Amino acid sequence: MKVEAFAIKEKDKSFRVVNAGMFRDECDKLTPGRYRIIVEKKRSNKSQQQLGYLFACIYPLSQKLLLDAGWELPTIDEVDAYWKARFAEREIVNRDTGEIMKIPGLKRQFTTTDMMSYIESIRNYCSEYLGGYIPGPGEQTDINF
Repeated sequence: MKVEAFAIKEKDKSFRVVNAGMFRDECDKLTPGRYRIIVEKKRSNKSQQQLGYLFACIYPLSQKLLLDAGWELPTIDEVDAYWKARFAEREIVNRDTGEIMKIPGLKRQFTTTDMMSYIESIRNYCSEYLGGYIPGPGEQTDINF
């Protein structure tokens, strides 16, 4: 059984567990044994709305711009790999040789802020280098038939 609690540490105030009584009750229900308690800062993961905007708007529109610029990226998966290699890569180091290698980052590890930055990087690149405009997430667009 996993017992989880959230806590708050405000400036110049002590650390406090939200619903500490309920947390203590849950811990009291555990079977006898040794347990590990880890305290780590909570981070906001990217949202489903951000992913929806990325895959429904950013990737398809940028794919068209990339195709027009001569890149052969026929699938959204390839567009995803292209943008991750350009704007979401991270470095890994070989401990023995000191060699540094860059690999694409993982979107599943993105925070809300990471995702916002990633999306803005793609939009800015498309505007500056590919000559195309990708609307922002809250923009209304007209569809002419």
